[in-house]
Amino acid sequence: MNTTVARSRIDRTVDFKAPPEKVWRALTSVEELSAWFQVRIEGEIAAGRDIWMTSVHPQHAGQRWPVRIVELVPPRLFVWQWHPGEIDPAGAHLKEPQTTVTFTLEPIAGGTRLILSETGFDEISLARRAKAHADNSQGWTEVLGWLQAYVEAAR
Repeated sequence: MNTTVARSRIDRTVDFKAPPEKVWRALTSVEELSAWFQVRIEGEIAAGRDIWMTSVHPQHAGQRWPVRIVELVPPRLFVWQWHPGEIDPAGAHLKEPQTTVTFTLEPIAGGTRLILSETGFDEISLARRAKAHADNSQGWTEVLGWLQAYVEAAR
C-alpha cells in the first residue's frame, strides 16, 4: 500500500451493545465526553463552536488543545476538527492544518455501529505527519475502548 495514502487517514469501526441515543449522548454531552475521554471541557458542544479540552489522563495530564465542533446531526453524525498528535508546549502545532474527526452512528441488531474516520493527515507537515498519524492511530484504538466500556457499563 502507498504509505502516503496509508498515512492520510485513520478508520475504526466499533459495535456497541447500546442504542444509538446512548452512544450519541456519550459523544456529545460535555459531562459524558469528559468522563470517558478523560478530559475537562471548556465550552459548549454545538456546531460552529470552539471548545478546549484539557487532559486529566495521568500520562497527559494538563495538556490542553482546541477542538472546533463542525457538525452535529443527532443521533447520527458528529464532526470535529483538531490538531493531531502530540501537543507542543510552545504551540507550534497550532499553526498547522487540522484533521477532521467524523463519528457516524448506525443502528444495528442489538445496538449501534460507530464508524470513526480522521482525515487530513496529508495536509500536516512532512516533519510531523508520520508521528501524528501513528500517535492518533494508536490513540483512537485505546480511546474507543474507553468509550465502549463507558457506554456498555451498567448505569
